[in-house]
Amino acid sequence: MIRDRVKRALKKVAVKALNMEFDVEDRDPASKTVGTVGEIDESVIPKLVDGDGDTPGPKHMEDIGRTWVAAQVLSGSPLVFVDIRPPAEVVAGVLPGAILAPGESILDHTDLLPDQTTRVTIYDQTGQLGSAELAEKLRAAGWGWARRLKGGYAEWIEHGEQTELPRAPAGAAHKPGEPVKLADGRQGHVLRILDAGRYVVWIEGEGEVGPLDADALST
Repeated sequence: MIRDRVKRALKKVAVKALNMEFDVEDRDPASKTVGTVGEIDESVIPKLVDGDGDTPGPKHMEDIGRTWVAAQVLSGSPLVFVDIRPPAEVVAGVLPGAILAPGESILDHTDLLPDQTTRVTIYDQTGQLGSAELAEKLRAAGWGWARRLKGGYAEWIEHGEQTELPRAPAGAAHKPGEPVKLADGRQGHVLRILDAGRYVVWIEGEGEVGPLDADALST
């Protein structure tokens, strides 16, 4: 109960601080009261700094800011992230539940995306390495709520926001981002683990290779 009260109060603080509204679908219509500012542990509130990543709210047409996104993650709101960094960079951490799709490869795998009415946040390492361009292409393809995360992953971790390790099914021989060698000697990184326990590997300069069985890969 206390945790829920803190989450609701955090939303109220973020709205006042940033002069922005949260999406209607993220509101709890049954909630009539929220905590006051004095009841909140301020250490859990995302910091407000002068960086670009703090400012864009949910009504912005191209970008979304770190502070707003972090508040949504903390509140437990459903979010869809697409990480377009090279697989070698994701092994240390990603935004919660992120879809791994280097470069613009998500355009060839739109089946991995939610329905076109759902907000999709695209991020790269700095916010300047292709995420804005990809978000624009996704909007043109029908995902009208695709936005670039300003500041990218670097600003996200700089301010201690929530991350997680790339997810792998129980019993998987390899994990996303792990360097592997193919039977023919080519080297790459695990990009995706399919339901059947087969692997898609990303090879720099070549793109996706697979599906491959675990015994076709070595570390």
